[in-house]
Amino acid sequence: MNTNNLTGLEKWNLLVSGQDAPKMVSPLCDDWSLDVPYYWPFEGADPCPPGHRLHGIGQQIAMAGACGYDPTFLCGVPFPARRAEANPRVTTTAIDGGTEVTTVYDTPYGELKSIVQKKTSLHEVKPFFETEDDYRRMAWVIRQQIDYDEDAAVAAGLEQKKIFGQHGPMGTWWNPPCQIAFSEQGIYHLADWPDAVAECVAAHRELGTKQIATLRKAGFDYLFYCVSSTEMISPAFFEKYCAHDVEETLAQWRGLGGWILWHSCGRISAFIERGYYNRYKPEVFETMSEPPVGDLPSLAWGRQRLDRAIVTKGNVPLNIMLYGTPQDVRNDVARIRQQTQGYRHVVGLSDDILKNTPLANMRAFVDASRE
Repeated sequence: MNTNNLTGLEKWNLLVSGQDAPKMVSPLCDDWSLDVPYYWPFEGADPCPPGHRLHGIGQQIAMAGACGYDPTFLCGVPFPARRAEANPRVTTTAIDGGTEVTTVYDTPYGELKSIVQKKTSLHEVKPFFETEDDYRRMAWVIRQQIDYDEDAAVAAGLEQKKIFGQHGPMGTWWNPPCQIAFSEQGIYHLADWPDAVAECVAAHRELGTKQIATLRKAGFDYLFYCVSSTEMISPAFFEKYCAHDVEETLAQWRGLGGWILWHSCGRISAFIERGYYNRYKPEVFETMSEPPVGDLPSLAWGRQRLDRAIVTKGNVPLNIMLYGTPQDVRNDVARIRQQTQGYRHVVGLSDDILKNTPLANMRAFVDASRE
């Protein structure tokens, strides 16, 4: 097959269906992250210019066009609840160096509140979950949210899908329902209040099952499936709280015709050794991180232990992209290609590209990957 004139979407469809595809390079990138001002690199008008409510989509398309890689796009849709009590009260106030966002749900069992400060990064000043009753309050909220306007969600997704067009596949973030308890104290909550947490997780599972069907109707091609590894959870925790939901989610999504991009950005070696990723065989798996970001002995070590049907993705370190020279980037791409020779591998990064990454480095990254 002549693959020279394929669109980005066609390339990805070939790759995830197990067919021959051209050499591909695809960083994880959900906005404009270059050291040059935003611009639209294609002919015709920018469909989502600065100030447009969907400018985030425009940034992703423009970023890929300016650099020449094969993008996967991330976005979301609203699931507007029909019941007013399912919607929070949100207030934003200015603080020194950023903003503070307060989110409050009014439930029959009391107020449920979260406070998050946004500066350079996010800091949760007050989490939703501090008491056993908080989990039951959230379970009540989630059950109200199950009755949402599906037509509005589908319309929002199809609007975005039309803009992405043939540039590449459209996906959205997804987590196992147990991740609702992943606060700083969540592990203790699971031990101390198992019934309350389980009630909340069950409600979240029911909502997610319905939302997945809606997402597919809305034109989403893949789930950006984020499952923590041993940087946050143990294999025993995964088996007890995640494994069953992972199996059901993947089966439901694939049954609807979608594919999975599984993202684990940390310490994955124990999960590889236990065969977790081979058990579920995500179509694409990232990132294959070595120290200090991850704990793989080498990229080759990880790639050799994963099922050959799995397309892997990674793993130029972000610090090389941000601070290195174009030749440094080329050298690391050569290392990646050498370690993954003979396998289905997309050259990518160790995580989401950092702000102000030099355009020269991004172009070196793409050119070296395609040579």
